[in-house]
Amino acid sequence: MVQFTSAVLDNRGKEFLVAFMENEVYHGNDINPEIYVTTSKKTIVNVNVSASGNPNAQLYKTFSVIYGQTQLVKLNTSLRLNHTELTKKAVLIEADDEIVVYVVNREGMSDDVYLAMPIDALGKEYYTVSYSPATHYCLFAVIGVYDETNVSIHLPHIHHLSVSLNGQTYHGNQWMNVTLDRLSTLQVRSKHDLTGSHIVSSKPIAVLSGNKKTAVGHGDSRDHLVEMLLPLSSWGSNFATVPIPDRHGKGDMFRFIASEDNTHVHVSGINSGKPFRDNIKLDKAGQHVQKHYSSGLYSHIVADKAISVFQFSLTQIGHGDHADPSMITVVPIEQYAFEYTFTTPEYSHGNYSNYFMFIIDSSQTSGLRIDNRSLAGNQIFHKIPETHLVGGYVEISVGTHTVMHTDPTTVFGGILFGKAVHESYGFPVGLLSKPINTDCLVSQMIEGDKIDNDCDGEIDEEQSDGKDNDGDGQIDEDCICCPFSGPKLPDICMYNTASFNSTFSKWK
Repeated sequence: MVQFTSAVLDNRGKEFLVAFMENEVYHGNDINPEIYVTTSKKTIVNVNVSASGNPNAQLYKTFSVIYGQTQLVKLNTSLRLNHTELTKKAVLIEADDEIVVYVVNREGMSDDVYLAMPIDALGKEYYTVSYSPATHYCLFAVIGVYDETNVSIHLPHIHHLSVSLNGQTYHGNQWMNVTLDRLSTLQVRSKHDLTGSHIVSSKPIAVLSGNKKTAVGHGDSRDHLVEMLLPLSSWGSNFATVPIPDRHGKGDMFRFIASEDNTHVHVSGINSGKPFRDNIKLDKAGQHVQKHYSSGLYSHIVADKAISVFQFSLTQIGHGDHADPSMITVVPIEQYAFEYTFTTPEYSHGNYSNYFMFIIDSSQTSGLRIDNRSLAGNQIFHKIPETHLVGGYVEISVGTHTVMHTDPTTVFGGILFGKAVHESYGFPVGLLSKPINTDCLVSQMIEGDKIDNDCDGEIDEEQSDGKDNDGDGQIDEDCICCPFSGPKLPDICMYNTASFNSTFSKWK
């Protein structure tokens, strides 16, 4: 009997576990870490935030949130991780309906934000990423979701790399083995590059990765870097990039990380009106290549095996260049969604200049809506070569925003980037987390199940209209929610087998 999942795998959920990696305290002024909670739901959602694992920072807050609102929770600074340590500093966020969570780890002149992934979207295998050469430490952190979780970490094969935990020292190319319980947090730090650390666990875990505080590129200004990583099962092979806005030719740094040996990556783009191409070879799983690309480059990235891609904002140079390092997950095109709800974080000295960066089908730009308003008529769209996509950005106001498309079958990518003097942040505003980097099995279709039912590399690409929309000789084999006739499906458009069979019999 076929079983269907009960919810779409994406960044929205009812249960999250988050943590705060080490950051540099500026002039003794330790700033409280922050959690932002919002929702796309039109009904009131009740939320609990707790940190019961750490006796030095007992926390229990309850509040409600509704569409268009954001709740900010400030936490005790003792919850921030330090050194290489195994502690219980995770923060649990629970809700009675789906919420969106963003985590801000800010000190003076050192800030970054990450999009939190709910527990149902986590996995059991990861590769980490940091920037190097690092001004301060490279970091990653593992968060325990379930008791008695066995975690094995293979450190990258780097000369002189060493990590000490509980009196034992581990070197490059060696395995660390730990057991995590629920709310446990393991931070690992090194002055050497930790990119490519391979983390494998017996049960799902959450993983953060980045840097304590570092310059990226040339210049003296430094910033905290952090992202919550996608598990290997959610990595993709198609990406599109938009340059960091208004950087006046500074360019962006990228890191490409392989999930398998012998991976080939092709980058094609338009760089200030001129064609651009780059070919990358990654010989080993976990190996990375770092590239500095122009601020004028809109690119398409294709790999023959699943990879992860990270974009780094560079250190500001000169008094007129108000931005700083941040690390951004470049979401695979396969993981784009059609609606995002997010909020802009606070700047330590006023407000950021905030930008929404987007990638969308060139024929669907007119349907893109930001807070129910279409983009201005003078909006510039840049073609992404070898695709039907275009990219661009628009400056947005401080506050909570919803970006969606009028056609729910049209998906697009989105990144929120903010800049100010000596501070920047950047993160994807949302994404799907489908297990696309796994062996595909042809499966029974149900409208809107977010599964590649016909194993053609596309998700819910057909309309349920009795026609062969994708020209593959099959009809209604992998359909978007919802059918044009018959009863209306609920929001998640997913049924268990019994209810599906009952409903399907009425449509015949």
